[in-house]
Amino acid sequence: MTDVAGATGATDATGAADARTRYARTIVEIRRPDEGDVVVRPAPTEEVGGWPWPSAEPVYLLTAWDPGEERPGLEVNRRRQAALEAELRPLVGAMWVALGTDPVTGRQEEGVAVRGVRQADVLAVAARYRQDAIFVWTPREWATVSCRDGRREASGWVLSRQETPGGTTPRP
Repeated sequence: MTDVAGATGATDATGAADARTRYARTIVEIRRPDEGDVVVRPAPTEEVGGWPWPSAEPVYLLTAWDPGEERPGLEVNRRRQAALEAELRPLVGAMWVALGTDPVTGRQEEGVAVRGVRQADVLAVAARYRQDAIFVWTPREWATVSCRDGRREASGWVLSRQETPGGTTPRP
């Protein structure tokens, strides 16, 4: 994720949204083969959906794709993502495939959702892959947290879809 710490939440001279605005509207699909897939959307701060997890433990979402302004292409992004997942695997209790989408531009980034790990460890791994921020999802908020300074920008969240189990492939 790009440029959270210095973003203003506005648009630039061309009308393109800055990073903070893009993060604030990102929709994330998490593929959970045993529990059913979920799609989470940001919502007004007071609004939260029905928590689809068995405990209140946070879900962290991160990627190795397109660090900063770099756009290396599909092959390099997937290779970096595989390395990030290999680094995370011994640290986390569980990991699922995730896909973040900007609903305005259609831009997508493959990533993972993880639980059973300390936020500091997730931030450190994301920072090693030159990511500027991660998402943190809890029963009470959907937040973007800066890997550089820990700044947290929170909103509410809603589930736009929850599917029944079957048909998805788990990430090893």
